[in-house]
Amino acid sequence: MQELWDQLPPFLLPLLYTLGLIYAVVSVLLDNKNPLKTHSYLLLLFLFPVVGVLIYIFFGQNLRKKKIFTKRKLINQAFGQKYIDRFLDNKLRIEIPHHNRPLEQYEKLIQFLAKDLSPLSNNNKVEILKNGEEKFPAVMDAIRQAQHHIHLEYYIFNDDSIGRPLSELLIKKAAQGVQVRMIVDGVGSLGLKRRYIKNMRKHGVEIYKFMPVLFPSFTSKINYRNHRKIIIVDGHTGFTGGINLDDRYINNGNHSLFWRDTHLRIEGEAVKTLQFQFLISWQFVTKEELNIDEHTFPQVKSLSENCIQINASGPDWELASIMDSFLLALNAAKSHIRIVTPYFIPTESIMKAITTVSRSGVEVELMIPFEGDSWIVQAASLSYVSKLLQAGVKVYLYKKGFIHAKVIIIDETFASVGTANMDSRSFNMNYEINTYLYEKSQAEILIKQFETDLESCDCIHLEKWKNRRTTQKLKESICRLLAPLL
Repeated sequence: MQELWDQLPPFLLPLLYTLGLIYAVVSVLLDNKNPLKTHSYLLLLFLFPVVGVLIYIFFGQNLRKKKIFTKRKLINQAFGQKYIDRFLDNKLRIEIPHHNRPLEQYEKLIQFLAKDLSPLSNNNKVEILKNGEEKFPAVMDAIRQAQHHIHLEYYIFNDDSIGRPLSELLIKKAAQGVQVRMIVDGVGSLGLKRRYIKNMRKHGVEIYKFMPVLFPSFTSKINYRNHRKIIIVDGHTGFTGGINLDDRYINNGNHSLFWRDTHLRIEGEAVKTLQFQFLISWQFVTKEELNIDEHTFPQVKSLSENCIQINASGPDWELASIMDSFLLALNAAKSHIRIVTPYFIPTESIMKAITTVSRSGVEVELMIPFEGDSWIVQAASLSYVSKLLQAGVKVYLYKKGFIHAKVIIIDETFASVGTANMDSRSFNMNYEINTYLYEKSQAEILIKQFETDLESCDCIHLEKWKNRRTTQKLKESICRLLAPLL
């Protein structure tokens, strides 16, 4: 081997590297990414010559994405039309009542989402669940009552003090004849070993990993992940929001870090959209089409007139629909915007919308963690604070623990609760799902939670923020250069 290496022409390796570099640079430019992302990749290539080229060749190209997601896009289109034709009756696809001022305020948003397979429904019951302490008992209770099917789609599912009892219950329900289907992300649920999956299948639970990876330590921040959290029971009860199936999300004293999060329990017509999105993912991971019947999309009894839209997005979507819906919602604000997010690395359009709305006289408040779970992401987030403060945005750092909720509240008439963070990864690269609530009573609950959380926050003041250490400013600026890749 050494002899073969010695026989190589001395110019061969530099030539191969130069060709690789040229290939990477041309590919980055031709890919027509967001200019910030293009700059970030070019910076990576030139600052880390060899490593940068290798990272781009193996992880930065869109070849895998194009091959995989072209197939998924076809599934979306084919099944989506079938879903609309068979199950979205006139009652579900309601028109906006002219006497309903909250809905009129968000008419552009509602119509935009309706064109993206996210119909407005008005026969729903919603319960806002605070932290894992409220979510997990509600989930277990709903699953115990399942009669026909249980569908789960999760970024993180761990075989721990939360996941183990849930797994046992799913096996029990499968033994009773309930159809149990699970999708877990190949990176987020990496802790689920082969023996766990084999045991679940042995006991009648159908479980698949979404895009499993060979090198998770390299791909956890680069590849396209399924970041959704969805449970559907019998087609009429659904759960979605920010809380994964992991015991770190329950504050029972076993973990030093307090975890603050928000989730939803939904009954009614809106669950059909959750079901639809799960079935698309199921067809993608199994390559099979399920037999759809009245049990999959059951008739819904009269509940209440809570109006809901559930919107999903992913790298195979034509539009960055969650980001665009955020823009429409922000621009509809009249008096007040409250934003809670664990990761704040906004796109240029989102940042512009927030600062412009604030300068127009709308009170804007942003709550982010005092300490994040990634120092580089946290530093990048803090690099945006000065511009926000200069625009009049109130910025709060949550210090009680880690705030993982993804919530937007506008005036007292609208709220978004979901899986999408306020960053380009959620907008463009991950599979996400958000719920939009057009109900004053639900907005008021979330406002009260926001105000309670404020008691555990420090408010940042512009003059003091300007005087922080130069080394801290430099770290934030460097991390921000790489923000589009985080």
